[in-house]
Amino acid sequence: VFMVEWGEETKAVTGHEEYERVVRPVEDEMLRAVWSITQDPHDAEEALQSALCTIWHKWDRICRHPNPRALLLRICMNASYDLLRKKIRRRRYESHPDIFRPRTTVTPVEEADRAERHSAIALAIGTLSRNQSVAVVMRFVQGQSYTAISHVLGCRSATARKHVQRGRERLRVLLAPLTKDFNRETAQ
Repeated sequence: VFMVEWGEETKAVTGHEEYERVVRPVEDEMLRAVWSITQDPHDAEEALQSALCTIWHKWDRICRHPNPRALLLRICMNASYDLLRKKIRRRRYESHPDIFRPRTTVTPVEEADRAERHSAIALAIGTLSRNQSVAVVMRFVQGQSYTAISHVLGCRSATARKHVQRGRERLRVLLAPLTKDFNRETAQ
């Protein structure tokens, strides 16, 4: 039983009545939205089930939303895109399983070489200006967006892009000897 406000009065309704009022009118649109993205009956069914689970978990939020129809359709589209991303990752893993499995044995020489490279990269990042080093680490190590970088640095997004670009160019120069050694070793 849910308490729903309609104008000045509050009315007690069952979950079924709420579903009929909020979701039932949008069901066809939800199915079309899922189908337009997945283009496969099995995937569409799976994405719709996932969307319905999300709708169930966020039911209170959906009922309070100023435009529940738009929110329901957005949930369906997100579930469809999530399903497609999972399929792509699964296919990639199945076609190249060795790439995604970590190697179990690392020789001491390989470990020392890795530690030396890591140290050289950290040292090179440390020689960058503060803004460039923060921007480079956030972008390439943490995978942050330019918007997030601009918030941290207190600048515009375009300026954050410049910090990343200049930091990357400077690192390319600083790490050139390291990459030459690495290319020479892998060629042998």
